[in-house]
Amino acid sequence: MTIPTNASRYPRREALGLLSAAAGAGMVAAGTGVLPLQAQQRFTSVEPPSFPAGAIIRTLQGDLDPSELADGATLFHEHVGRDDVDLAVNELRECAFNGLGCIVDAATGRRSASQVRNLNAIANQSDVRIVMAGGYFEDIGFSIYPVRVAEMSEDQLVEELVSDAAAQRWGAFGEIASSLEMRPDERKVHRAVARAHLRTGLPIFTHTPHESCPSCAMDQMDTIESQGVDFSHVVIGHMATIKPEHDPLGTHKEVARRGAFIGLDTLGHEMGRSDIPAHDKVRMVQDLLEAGLEDHILLSSDQGNERQFNRYYGHGWASVLMQFVPKLRFAGVPEEAIRKILVDNPRRFLAFVPQD
Repeated sequence: MTIPTNASRYPRREALGLLSAAAGAGMVAAGTGVLPLQAQQRFTSVEPPSFPAGAIIRTLQGDLDPSELADGATLFHEHVGRDDVDLAVNELRECAFNGLGCIVDAATGRRSASQVRNLNAIANQSDVRIVMAGGYFEDIGFSIYPVRVAEMSEDQLVEELVSDAAAQRWGAFGEIASSLEMRPDERKVHRAVARAHLRTGLPIFTHTPHESCPSCAMDQMDTIESQGVDFSHVVIGHMATIKPEHDPLGTHKEVARRGAFIGLDTLGHEMGRSDIPAHDKVRMVQDLLEAGLEDHILLSSDQGNERQFNRYYGHGWASVLMQFVPKLRFAGVPEEAIRKILVDNPRRFLAFVPQD
């Protein structure tokens, strides 16, 4: 993927540093001072999916025809927004060099005005497309709803979600969370999100507890389905946190059988609440491919820890591409399957026909 650049973004010292880091991957155009860089690895479409007439992918840089995301990996669940805009912009620049084309910024609560401004400022300076997602998050022991959410009616929540989605240009609802045992308020929020999805068309991605909870996935699906949602627009998240002894493939098959995407979105870095080795997560992908479920797999890292950014010798939002994908290749996963999972599947999930 070619990364557009300009002299104002790349002062001489930074350009020389990037040129050194990209040995053989780019060159300074003679006499221009511009540094055109080629990504050191490319993820491109295998077979363009068919999209409904009028389908778009809504990014902060504008609504896209889904065909525009045919070059570059898309990660469906990350945490991009932060106060340090320059840090995020530079991080995304390095991630683009590592093959990233589009990233979804997950919310764990209603964003403040300054958080919305910061995320838009990051998007305005980035060549990586950013999809803003929104919603409410509760996973007892980790995070709980604000009191106002618990006090709001389901109808009020629906109206607020629809209004915020329009005002802030959301491209998805997420991450929509529940606890090890789904509480009444969590069911209310899941129903409200499902109803807001029917009003807007926006896709949904969820959070299940990292402590391995197959039943949580089924509870979320039952609650969302009760409102008439088509699961082709839904990702059930954190499915890579299901422990081997809890039969992850059995849960994954059931999620896929009901039509949803299987979100393997804790990849490429250590997770404090889930100690499942990368080898086991690679095996999950292999098992899904052997079961013929490649159309239902999505990958992401759920990354937002600055200490794991490129600045600190990590790979940040490209950890899936730089740490997990090489493990898939080593295990013999075909390159076409990797590209389909990283390019074609996420745009099938994100593409929607606006309804409201």
